[in-house]
Amino acid sequence: MWQNLTKYRERYLKLGLQNSIDYEKFCMISIVYNSSKIEGCSLSETDTKILIENDITAKGKPLRDHLMIKDHYNAFIFIKQQAAIKKKLTIDFIKEINAYVMKNTGGIVKSIAGEFDISKGDLRCAQVYVDKKYFPDYKKVPGLLNELCIAVNNIITKVKGNDIIKLSADLHYNLVNIHPFGDGNGRTSRLFMNYIQLFHQEPLIKVFTEDRAKYISALNETEEKKNADIFRDFICKQQIKFYKAEIKKFSKLKKGFALMM
Repeated sequence: MWQNLTKYRERYLKLGLQNSIDYEKFCMISIVYNSSKIEGCSLSETDTKILIENDITAKGKPLRDHLMIKDHYNAFIFIKQQAAIKKKLTIDFIKEINAYVMKNTGGIVKSIAGEFDISKGDLRCAQVYVDKKYFPDYKKVPGLLNELCIAVNNIITKVKGNDIIKLSADLHYNLVNIHPFGDGNGRTSRLFMNYIQLFHQEPLIKVFTEDRAKYISALNETEEKKNADIFRDFICKQQIKFYKAEIKKFSKLKKGFALMM
C-alpha cells in the first residue's frame, strides 16, 4: 500500500496541478468542506465554495454552519502562513489555531473546575466524554500537549518520504485524543495534520466525508490495539484515493472538450 502511495504521488506531481491557477485554493476549499461535513455542517461543497469565494450564503441553512466554514478556512490560511516560516509547535500555537476554528461559534463554558472560553482557544477545564470514551483528565492536558510538541519538533525537519505523511497522521491522532479543547478538536487536528504537509511542501491530505465511519473506526482501533500503523494506513488510503481522483479528472480534461448542441 505504501508503495502505491509513492507511485500515485509521483504520477500526481507529474501532472503539475500545483502550478495551475488557484489549484491549492481549490484543494483547501474541498478539505474545509469535508472536514466541516464530518462535524455535521449542512453546507454542500458548492455552498462552501460560493461562500468562501463570493461571500454568498446558502438559502435556508443555519448561520452557525456558515460561520464554521469561514472560520475553518481562515484558520487554514493562517496555518499555511505559519508553515511557510517553518514555525515549530507550541501549546500557544495549537491554542491559536483552535481560536481561529472556533472564533464565531464558540463561547464561554462554566464548569466545576472553572470557566473557559471556547472561542479563544482556552484549554478545557472539564472532563469530556464522547461515544463511550473518556478523554484525558483536563489537568493532564498541558503536560500531554507539551510532550507532543517536543516529540514533533524533534523530528519535523528530519522526516522524509512516506515518513512525512506518517508524522502527519501521528500528530492528528495524538492531538485529537488529547482533546484539549471544549470544541473544534477534530477540525484543529486535521488542520495540524496538513500543517506537516505544508511544512514539507507536500500535497494536502483530505479525509473524505463519505469515509467518516471508517475514519472514526481507525481512530478507535488505533487506541484499542495501541498500534499507530492502523491510523497511518487509513490516512495513506485516503491520500491514494485523493491522488486517483485527481489523476482521473485530469485524464478526462486531456481528452478535450466537445460541444454539445
